Amino acid sequence: MKKSIAFTFAIFITLLLGGQKLYAADAGQFYVGLDIGSISVKADGPKNDPSFVAGQKFKGSDSVYGLHAGFQFTEWFAAEVSFMDFGSTSHSFTLRDDIFFLVQPNDTRTVDAKGASLVGTFSHPVSSRLSLLGVVGIASVDLDIKHSGGYSPFAGSLLESISFSEQGFLYGFGAKYAVSKSFAVRAVVRRNEVGDFTLDAVSLGLEYSF
Repeated sequence: MKKSIAFTFAIFITLLLGGQKLYAADAGQFYVGLDIGSISVKADGPKNDPSFVAGQKFKGSDSVYGLHAGFQFTEWFAAEVSFMDFGSTSHSFTLRDDIFFLVQPNDTRTVDAKGASLVGTFSHPVSSRLSLLGVVGIASVDLDIKHSGGYSPFAGSLLESISFSEQGFLYGFGAKYAVSKSFAVRAVVRRNEVGDFTLDAVSLGLEYSF
């Protein structure tokens, strides 16, 4: 992962140094891009289960990869779709120490998530190269959740699995730097709120307009 980020940064720096002219976003252009970054996932912990310490929350982090494509309707507004692999995050919950367990319940939750979104991207130029971004839209996330680490009284095994989809909203902010007429780099922070889950993604992207 560190090598991938370093390689991506090297590409960005090379493009930045190679840009000679000043370019602003043009209306009527399609664009596509690649994104790489990190994700923080938060959710509720065990509910109504006396085996666990009360008030715990699920917290995990991993790398995120994605693709995006959009159309620049005006110099300040674009509509964009994106697909992201949010990776796999795990969290082990604390069992109560005043209970003696003949059979320990499952205490580790692993969440695999992938999602798609439709957003409006609003731009505000700071200079002829640099623009500030604001994004708001809707998201759909596919979640695969596994519980392990002990014994499931429901499934009768060491592993419980469930898969489902959640829909919700996303919003965020960022900045985009025009390297040339066709290429730009951007950094975006997004929060996806779907069901009981909050997914905070920080990503760097390389974008091509045509």
